[in-house]
Amino acid sequence: MSLLQRSLPLVGTLYLIYLALQPPPLRWIGLICLAVVTPVAVGWLLGNLFGIGPWAPDS
Repeated sequence: MSLLQRSLPLVGTLYLIYLALQPPPLRWIGLICLAVVTPVAVGWLLGNLFGIGPWAPDS
């Protein structure tokens, strides 16, 4: 996987945090999207950092 592919989930999550810090209605959109994406982002981090779950590298 290239660096760009590996960093897209992180960049997307940072953008949603940015949206959540903006005035409404962008704040509500960011918060709702974060509520949906947070479990996926946690799973992605666990897979890439600790080798747990479906995002774990094949070794």
